[in-house]
Amino acid sequence: MKIELTKRLFTACILVFILSIFMVMIVVGNYLARRNLEEVKDMAIHVSAILDTQGWDLLPQADQNSPTRMTIIAPDGSVLYDSNFPANTLENHGDREEFLDALRNGEGESSRYSKSLLQKTVNYAIRLRDGNVVRISMVQDTVWMLLANMLNPMMLIVLVAVLISVLLASRFSRKIMEPINRMDVENPDDRDIYDEMKPFVHRLVSQNQQIHRQMEAIKEEHAKQDTMRREFTANVSHELKTPLTSISGFAEIIRDGMVQEKDIPHFADTIYKEAARLMDLVNDILRLSRLEDIDQRPEKDMVPIQLQETAAVVMKRLALPAEQKEIRIEYEGDPVEIRGVPNIIEEVVYNVCDNAIKYGKTGGSVRITTGIENGRGFLKVKDDGIGIPLADQSRVFERFYRVNKSHSKEVGGTGLGLSIVKHAMLQHGGEVTLDSTLGTGTEIGLWFPVLDTNENTAESEESP
Repeated sequence: MKIELTKRLFTACILVFILSIFMVMIVVGNYLARRNLEEVKDMAIHVSAILDTQGWDLLPQADQNSPTRMTIIAPDGSVLYDSNFPANTLENHGDREEFLDALRNGEGESSRYSKSLLQKTVNYAIRLRDGNVVRISMVQDTVWMLLANMLNPMMLIVLVAVLISVLLASRFSRKIMEPINRMDVENPDDRDIYDEMKPFVHRLVSQNQQIHRQMEAIKEEHAKQDTMRREFTANVSHELKTPLTSISGFAEIIRDGMVQEKDIPHFADTIYKEAARLMDLVNDILRLSRLEDIDQRPEKDMVPIQLQETAAVVMKRLALPAEQKEIRIEYEGDPVEIRGVPNIIEEVVYNVCDNAIKYGKTGGSVRITTGIENGRGFLKVKDDGIGIPLADQSRVFERFYRVNKSHSKEVGGTGLGLSIVKHAMLQHGGEVTLDSTLGTGTEIGLWFPVLDTNENTAESEESP
């Protein structure tokens, strides 16, 4: 940054120097023009006075090298005398501006390019008493002539200006960067900084605070995840230990011949059920592990799904458990089409409805409703069961969390059903809501993005 700042300061110095020279040239040019005009005017007045009093006897011989030129012009414009050229070789001057003004007003002036001298001249003319006009001309001094005469000093001046610009730019950039280099970006302080830099320092302080807050949040999140991992490991160990202990114990009894032959089928049935429970637990853990990766959404497997058709399939699958508890499963609502993986959506609806039946009261009902609200499709499952205490409602979607552990053991399950529902909904861009009153019942809502009609039409056209 110091080098870039030096370059910019040097460029600024050079530009200022060039502009200053340019403006000085304009001022000097105007000064030279005014000075030349005043000189020829004074000379013309002096010469006209001599000619009016003494005549032409003192007129000098023609000299082409003279810097000034005197010309006497007749009223018709013909040249009677010229101090630089033979009069008979010069053209008629009747159209000269200064000559015409002198005839009309007694005097006139002009500045133009002289074809005879091949230079720019300044002219001043005065009418004599005899009616003729005397004109004094002088080669006009220009800035370029002045610079040409001062070329060597000017080159030295430019060189010195460049060196001074480099030194000043380097020194100023170092001074400018010094407070910035001293600034501690971790703990910036605006007391020793330029006023122009204070808004930047304030933003830096704000961003540092934001970064610290984010780091703290990340640490808290890591700590929370670490705690969840430990809890998950402990819960998995506990959940696996129970069926394994039962299987191991019954198998040991059978192996040692400590059971009567008539009791072997009972023990074998218990071992089979515990093994099935173990398999369900492992399958749920694997399924939950796949669903937890939200970034790996199964886009290629997603197809349009009718929620009312999924509800009908789930109602058919749960008909027997519902009949055993004398629970009526009812459906109402409007058709809703979403996009998702059919087997995952069916499992989500199944888990929610299965929980409603397990924790519903005998002889009660489970109502399934579908529809669209606020631009989102929903499927709600409402039971009239035992309900969930308010303190537990925020945790029911955690892995292995059970509100009533003794009742949960009676109804069975792995304790992962609602956790699978939560992560499956997240993977589909959806949301789960819970509304429960203790002793009255629970309503769980599954909210989905509605399938775009145009998208559905495009997919239909692409299908063979």
